[in-house]
Amino acid sequence: MIDGKRVLGLVPARAGSQGLPGKNLRPLAGRPMIGWTLIAGQASTTLDRLVITTDDDAVIALAETLGVETLRRPAELADAQASVIDAIDHALTSIGEDWDYVVLLQPTSPLRTVADIDGAVALCNARNAPSVIGVSPMPKPPGFYGAVDESGLWRRNDPSTDEAVIINGAIYVGRPDILRRDCSFQSEGTLTWAMPPERGWDVDTLFDFVVCEALWPHVRAGDDLGGVRR
Repeated sequence: MIDGKRVLGLVPARAGSQGLPGKNLRPLAGRPMIGWTLIAGQASTTLDRLVITTDDDAVIALAETLGVETLRRPAELADAQASVIDAIDHALTSIGEDWDYVVLLQPTSPLRTVADIDGAVALCNARNAPSVIGVSPMPKPPGFYGAVDESGLWRRNDPSTDEAVIINGAIYVGRPDILRRDCSFQSEGTLTWAMPPERGWDVDTLFDFVVCEALWPHVRAGDDLGGVRR
């Protein structure tokens, strides 16, 4: 809760993964990868309730050991074409109650910290924004990016003085009514929560996972969240 406003945390964790099968439960630094998102959510001071939306029995079993609530997602919201926004809408309808904010925490961003979660919620609340999304700097300046046409011809991007960023997928904060109206966290007036590339690292492939393992001791070493319970 923040300033008397109720905050729901949702962790989407469908069973299927095309890039890296079983990635949510793949061991990372002594825990299944999803476990780091769950215990960070449990340690948050702004989340009033933390729920996993999943179709994966193994994820449900893990959640039980950590004392995290689960919501079984219907099959039509768990295939590769399923929209996470639809999964959020299903969760909001199933859970009920009135929520001022919903926070999406994807398990593929295990290097995000508790401070990122609470900071993004606080920013959204303080600025009365429709939503806040986590972003990180691009690996290279804008001038390094371009396009290649069918003949293999290189087309350079126009130079820009603005610093390019990417949505890192680590954290999304939104107001349920606006989220349902726009079917997106990118509404007019959306703010950004800046994160260094290493904390916003997203795991989708084996390469991403190997890099995440290498980054872990430099980003999360010393974080003692193992005993956290809500």
